[in-house]
Amino acid sequence: MEILDLPEEVLLLIFSYVPLYNLFFSVQRTCLAWRDLCFHHSLWGTVHYSQQIDEKLTEEELLSVLKSVSRGLQHLVFEKAFQHRETDFSFLKILKCILHQDVDVSNISSLKIPSIPNGYLEPLVDKCSGLSSIEVSYYYAYCSNGEFFVTMKKLPHLKEFKITESSKCIETFAEPAFHQNRFNEMLADMFSCLLELEVVHIASVNKLYDSTLCALIDACKNMKELALYGCDGISNAGFQSLPEKSGITSLHLNSTSVNDKGMEHICRSCPGLRNVSFAGCMYVTDISIKHLCTHCPNLESLCVSDPEIFYHKSNITDGGLDYLSQNSHALRSLTMCNSAQISDLGLDQLARSCSNLMQLDVSGCLSVSDNTLQVLAQHCHHLQTVNFSECVHLTGKGINPLVTSCKWLKTLNVANCPFVQNLNFEAFDQIETPYDRYLKGKKELSNCPDKLNDDNSRVTLAADPELVEENNPENSTQTCDNTNHKTDEKSELDRSRARANFLSALTCSSIPSPKVHSELRFLNLGLCSKVTDHCLRQIAMYCPDLRELDIKGCFNTTDLGISYIARGCQGLKLLNISSGSMIQKMCLTDQSLVSIATHCKGLRQLFIEKNPLMSLDGYKNLFDHCSLPCTVSLTTKSPEILKTDILSMDSGVNSCKRVNVFCRGCYKGNIYHLDVLLYNSDGHILE
Repeated sequence: MEILDLPEEVLLLIFSYVPLYNLFFSVQRTCLAWRDLCFHHSLWGTVHYSQQIDEKLTEEELLSVLKSVSRGLQHLVFEKAFQHRETDFSFLKILKCILHQDVDVSNISSLKIPSIPNGYLEPLVDKCSGLSSIEVSYYYAYCSNGEFFVTMKKLPHLKEFKITESSKCIETFAEPAFHQNRFNEMLADMFSCLLELEVVHIASVNKLYDSTLCALIDACKNMKELALYGCDGISNAGFQSLPEKSGITSLHLNSTSVNDKGMEHICRSCPGLRNVSFAGCMYVTDISIKHLCTHCPNLESLCVSDPEIFYHKSNITDGGLDYLSQNSHALRSLTMCNSAQISDLGLDQLARSCSNLMQLDVSGCLSVSDNTLQVLAQHCHHLQTVNFSECVHLTGKGINPLVTSCKWLKTLNVANCPFVQNLNFEAFDQIETPYDRYLKGKKELSNCPDKLNDDNSRVTLAADPELVEENNPENSTQTCDNTNHKTDEKSELDRSRARANFLSALTCSSIPSPKVHSELRFLNLGLCSKVTDHCLRQIAMYCPDLRELDIKGCFNTTDLGISYIARGCQGLKLLNISSGSMIQKMCLTDQSLVSIATHCKGLRQLFIEKNPLMSLDGYKNLFDHCSLPCTVSLTTKSPEILKTDILSMDSGVNSCKRVNVFCRGCYKGNIYHLDVLLYNSDGHILE
């Protein structure tokens, strides 16, 4: 049976895991049958449209595609444009095709677009009458002269409304102060018409007034999620209109002017709060934590400080953690980075009481030591994401038990911890696996017949005295010992054979493979300068499922350590072995590049900046043999690498590769900082 013989339902299920750009630019060119399936409406529920796709397709081709798939189109997203990568994207081509009379977009329920060109907003809203969610940029909402808010009033069934950060500086385009009043008036008037809103996100609107927030709370009684980011004009007065029992379950007040008194009113009015964030609120203290614990018993996620808000230091102390440990046993996620007043004492109490913690971020808390990690390893076995970066007192004594005890741990960040060393995960070898328990039970069962036969023989011997003389106890004992010895040998042989089969099934032949290993996917050891090749060997042996590894600035590692990683973690998608320092350099050579190109066939991003011992020949060999597509960031003194024909003419595995070199700058006059994009198809460059 061949893959073409599979039923359509099975093929559609397989294609649902393939990115749309691959379906369009690669899969649909395989055969006519697959071409028809690639345009099945069930595969086009969510379209992530980008500038690269827009430039690749003509308007006629795009219109033809939308005619075929529009019936299933539900979510249209311009994600890269929101990530400030496509600031010159006009969206005209896609909007023209959507507004074409032959394209049915009545099923579109979600639209995420930074801005809409003049003249397209109202026709778009009229045609997409089923919109329940819309997200635009702050720049567009603020500078649309009220047209956007007036048009939104035509969507009375809107459930989600989001204004996110803009890619352009609003101050450049800001009008006089009266525009702020008009902006708030138009926004409040819009909220008065959108009575079914459940989710509201407003970011970077530092000109939002308390009166506008009151209008939102008064009008939208069904609101469940409210997020205000960077709205420093919001104070306690904005929440005075909260009803006694509001249905809000998620509240984000980052960088607002709310204080402890305002938090008390919020907690009393919203007893169902589950997710709370007041990062950047400089007037919030432990008293707010006490109110949360008293009035919100179902609290699951709490963020008191955010690493992106670098100017704010948290006011929360061990006293706040004490309130959490006594009352919030359902807590799943806690983020409190840069909290100078947090110590091991408070975190230990929290770990012993909140054993269901899954995410913990205490990066930048300088008082945290190995004791906290050891207590977490003993009590919080459900941890999945942990961030201890810049906790300068951490060593391998705390990291080792955390990795070996928390079997669900996926992400570990201990970057900028200069004393991390002596990583040792051999405790995994002592863990009993289900297969070990099976062999143990099999051994016990094999001993049972011998025991039964021995008991029966004793009964027979007691009944017949003549047999007692012929079968003395010494002979009986010797026979039993021989039987048990043979059974033990057989069990050991079965165990060794099973072990050999298990090891032979693993891909890495040169790295010993344990029976039990960590489930880590993301590990950051950046600037942990005491990490050695021995540590990398432990990672390669016991963390074979790693997808991203950052060992930037680990100056004591050599080519041997990189070889361990390349052979043991062959599923890596991202690897960073840059120097990370202007003073001290890595000692890696071209041999590391050979190991990476040979074994890491799934690698998509490689950072090898500031490695002076790597040569142009090493780079060329890497480009000729690495998997495609791949982006390599490097620094070099050789201007020849800027000539893409030099990199693409060599014969090798990637003899048909295409190369794009982007120069990000030149420092010290002769050192080039480059991004090299390697690909061999249009689908690859989109990826």
